[in-house]
Amino acid sequence: MRIRASVLALSILAVLIPATPAAAAGNGEWSVTPTPAKNPGPTPRLMFFLDAPGGQTVKESVRVSNLTTKPKSFLVYGADAYNTPHNGGFAFRSRDEKQADLGSWVVSPVSSVEIPARTSADIPFTIAVPSNATPGDHVGGIVAMEAEPGATADADGAAVRVQRAVAARIYLRVAGTIRPGLSVADLTVDIDAPLLPIGTDGAMAYRVSNIGNVHLVPGATVKVTGLFGHRITAEGSEPSSDMVPGADGTFTARTRGIWPLDVVTTRVTVRAEGDVYAARSKRTVVVSWSALALLALLVLAIWWRIRRRVRSRVAKPRGLVATG
Repeated sequence: MRIRASVLALSILAVLIPATPAAAAGNGEWSVTPTPAKNPGPTPRLMFFLDAPGGQTVKESVRVSNLTTKPKSFLVYGADAYNTPHNGGFAFRSRDEKQADLGSWVVSPVSSVEIPARTSADIPFTIAVPSNATPGDHVGGIVAMEAEPGATADADGAAVRVQRAVAARIYLRVAGTIRPGLSVADLTVDIDAPLLPIGTDGAMAYRVSNIGNVHLVPGATVKVTGLFGHRITAEGSEPSSDMVPGADGTFTARTRGIWPLDVVTTRVTVRAEGDVYAARSKRTVVVSWSALALLALLVLAIWWRIRRRVRSRVAKPRGLVATG
């Protein structure tokens, strides 16, 4: 294996083995997975699940596999995991961003490496858990990013070179009290009152927060009903990613089947494994003034017709004819 001079000076060697495609973190050109144990079990490790008390250093190794027919160079670093504000997608901090949690605890003597075609390299690293680390899950990854951009993407009609990265996830649980928790932190419902007395659509958004200290994969149920319990459909995004402690994501949906005069009740319920539960509801009154005016005219017409019938049934005295 060829390792750059900065790495050679540290006298760190990585083990080269023939690369095989892995059904784990990879993009078809390279993969990043935990190095298999000397006596692997029936199920291969696809991610790092580790436990440690504060102040302990954990030693591990990651396998970077070059699946192509040409040598590839990579930059190796630790990164914090986070969830994107839009739809709560799972992601890693870039190499240029400040790592504030687990990403800053990861140290590897190999910061860059060139791997021959169809070959793998096992790269050692350590995780130095601070003595004051908060109990619960700390989520990040060990990342192998191509040293030079190897792909292009279209950005407003211009071809932009993209530097791709693949990471093996690291879930490190620091000993202490475990407190799982979810919250529907916000729920907004926006329904435009229709100008004509016809049905209308609406938009809704809700924010799911992981308020505990363990990672969770929440699922959401959105139920929307109208006046007299009539069904209103809601279609849109919903949680599907692993949410790290302290993260949140906003999800949106379109609602259809709202009456021009309606009382819309929206309820969002989120659940995760371990019977973790949270919910939020909101009621919205929908008024179409044209529909209200037509309704008022209809009521007035019915009232006038009933009144007319009642008056027509009232007995009237007949005139008397005088006789001589």
